[in-house]
Amino acid sequence: MKKVAIFYKTFSTFGGQEKVVYNFSHFLAQKGYLVEVYAYKVKSPSKLPNLVVRKVFVPNLGRAFRNLFFSLLSYLIAKKLKEEGFITLGFGKTFYQDIFRAGGGIHKYYIERAKYKYESSVGRALYTLKKKFLPSYWVTSFIEKLTFESPNLKAIIVPTNFVKDQILTFYSPKADLVLIRNGVNLLRFSPEKGYLGDKLREELGISKSEFVFSYVSSNFELKGFQYLLKACQILKERGINFKLIAAGDSSKRWMEELKGRGLEGRVYLLGKVSNVESVYLASDFFVYPTLFDASSNAVLEAMACGIPVIASKYSGTGELITEGVSGFLISSPENPEEIALKMELALKSSFKEMGLAARKEAEKYPEEKVFDEYEKVLRSI
Repeated sequence: MKKVAIFYKTFSTFGGQEKVVYNFSHFLAQKGYLVEVYAYKVKSPSKLPNLVVRKVFVPNLGRAFRNLFFSLLSYLIAKKLKEEGFITLGFGKTFYQDIFRAGGGIHKYYIERAKYKYESSVGRALYTLKKKFLPSYWVTSFIEKLTFESPNLKAIIVPTNFVKDQILTFYSPKADLVLIRNGVNLLRFSPEKGYLGDKLREELGISKSEFVFSYVSSNFELKGFQYLLKACQILKERGINFKLIAAGDSSKRWMEELKGRGLEGRVYLLGKVSNVESVYLASDFFVYPTLFDASSNAVLEAMACGIPVIASKYSGTGELITEGVSGFLISSPENPEEIALKMELALKSSFKEMGLAARKEAEKYPEEKVFDEYEKVLRSI
């Protein structure tokens, strides 16, 4: 029986990377592997006897110390387990594993992009300065260097070329970089569920003839919603008719900004929704001007629903979009004029045909095949 040890801070069914760790560990156990997971936050139980979840103690003395402590602890555990014949996989801020999945990109580059959350040059400069003085910045960079330049690392799994390019820009990895894109549930996110979108339109009082954009995110600021609202204001001032349905956040800040820009009746803030597919399916085009996203699941989910996408080139998954065929790309998501231009192109496009092309592309990445690809890498070690 092959033995595999997985290291990640959290074992849970909630969260992007968390779901990958949880589902992949169960996938391996179902295939007959002996799996041990090491985490310092355990929020969901194991469902199989040959999947053992071991909670490790990490003192809560701030993010920097917590990350450093867990990475060093993972190193000591992994070193011992390798002697016992385990193959080791890292999914977070850890090092000394045989395989590492780089799901979040490089921290230095993230800081460079995240500064655009602020619209003024002063705000951007202060944000960058503040982040670079935090211990967590230097600890994370130290752990990344140990990880990517480790002579013990055999393979680095990357979800996008966007992440791959970041690694090669900032580090000199000795391991192979293997591209395995995120997968999508093609049954849940499907054009055949269009009735869910019709129902949402009806609930919001939007007619079938109106052109609707959608936007989904749990982090509006990082994912460029402030610039999207500016773009919507530009279109409104040009006398262009459209609606925008945004899901994930309905906080006071965004409600006030929406009103301040005179977008009431045009932009609908739904907050958190359980059936996010209804938001995609209620729209004609999905727009996602994110400032940074290593590999956007939202872009792939919208495409799977047969909805063409306007995506930032910093979305990772935007690599799947063919310009003018399945959507449009934004080169500067902090530029509302460019977002507005691409939205105008969408309004004039053959969006139904583009939606068919988007679905066809998404069908290449069914979620059930992703773990098969992970296992191939594991078996090659």
